[in-house]
Amino acid sequence: MSRAGRAVVAAVRLDRWTEDDVRRGVDEAMSAGVGGFVLFGGDADRVSRLTGEAAIAAGRDLWFAADLERGAGQQFRGLTELPPPAALAKHPLPREAAAAAGTLTAAEARSVGVNWVLAPVTDIDAEPDNPIVATRSFSSDPAVVGELGLEWISACQAAGALACAKHFPGHGRTLGDSHVELPVVDATSAELEQDIAPFHAVTRTVGSVMVAHVAFPALGSGRAATVSPEIVGALLRGRLGFDGLVATDAMIMSGIGDDDAAAAVEAIRAGCDVILYPGDVIRTVTALDRTASDDPLFADRLAESIERSDRALSGLPPTGAPRDPEAAEIGLDLALRTVVDRSDGMSGWRRDRPTEVVAVSDDPEVGPPAGREGPLGTIVERDLRAAGWSVRPAADTIRPSSEPAAEQRVVVLAATPRGWKGHGRVSDEATARLRKEMSSAERSLLVMLGHDRWLAGLGVPGICAWSTESVMEHAAAAWIDGRVGPGFGRK
Repeated sequence: MSRAGRAVVAAVRLDRWTEDDVRRGVDEAMSAGVGGFVLFGGDADRVSRLTGEAAIAAGRDLWFAADLERGAGQQFRGLTELPPPAALAKHPLPREAAAAAGTLTAAEARSVGVNWVLAPVTDIDAEPDNPIVATRSFSSDPAVVGELGLEWISACQAAGALACAKHFPGHGRTLGDSHVELPVVDATSAELEQDIAPFHAVTRTVGSVMVAHVAFPALGSGRAATVSPEIVGALLRGRLGFDGLVATDAMIMSGIGDDDAAAAVEAIRAGCDVILYPGDVIRTVTALDRTASDDPLFADRLAESIERSDRALSGLPPTGAPRDPEAAEIGLDLALRTVVDRSDGMSGWRRDRPTEVVAVSDDPEVGPPAGREGPLGTIVERDLRAAGWSVRPAADTIRPSSEPAAEQRVVVLAATPRGWKGHGRVSDEATARLRKEMSSAERSLLVMLGHDRWLAGLGVPGICAWSTESVMEHAAAAWIDGRVGPGFGRK
């Protein structure tokens, strides 16, 4: 078996594939000698079984990676959801919050066999109309991103999982999403120093860096950074002195082009070590192997990548920190302390007055996060009812004008970063809907499950609860009930 497969980390889609598909996908990847798997979805017990069985079948250490920017519960049911980075930055103790998030994420990841956490995002939130970064970034301030990113990374790695700073040299200025196109950032090299700064702050500590499928002409290349020696070799390896593991972003993304197997060869040649999530594992491994057979210099570069990957994997502890039995309480406490108040006060709101909870989604075709406890808005509704509020059933549509207005209405708006929107704001359709819903009550409050700047731009009374994870809806309900935030004397 060729060793070229060791440079590839294949995908396992527990969120989409049948059990037969999972079995076939794992078997095919193992036959190609892959270096590991990046996992999506599934419940915690299923993930734990899969990682254990695959490691035994391989007879060697494997990478088990996952995108866990908002806690292990972002992907795996039964584990803990956490606020996104932008919310952690608004915590009264942001450094402590970032460290707590990193520790908890790593401990829970290791509890199900995941040893490589593809987080945190160390992009700066530089472009307000960016459709994909927004709440995934700690801040628009490079110093804040570097500081909190370093806290998160240090805590994650101390708890036994490799962290990954992404997406080098920065996805925060793009007006497009590399999932659907190759964004080109026309910023000057001086402007891009701000984007690079957070990565510079963490490269001496973080074990891995993910490179963006984004082009930066000012940095010497009009191609995606993934396949650019000027960016991976000269900038990341050379100027920043990073000697850890360099991974590509998912190679199925449109930003890398139509032929991701050929792009995988160019990524290794440019200085990347790990090819994440190729569209066709066998074709990609074959391309790497064939190129290594024909090109001794490429063979040496590939061998270096595999050795670096093996070294990073062998350097991890055999087990991580134990999972905290109070993980859910820690996650909720973090969430409660990140809610931003733009309500202008809630005088007149009472628990005994009829209250409606209405859900509005900016992404009606997007399913809920893996760990969500129910449809949008139902968590706020249930929590308020449990706290003694007189809650009417949630309305799915705007009520006819002939019906009496509700005395109190809470509108829960889901507005998460999505590349196919093509913009970084609440859509006109969702804005019109929420305004009509809010005008149909004597008192109304918007719960923004998205960025605080979107709430501020709407100019309506509301609170920012940052993301659609269940924990953020629980935090919003607790705030409305007066259990956190300023006490408005709800009775």
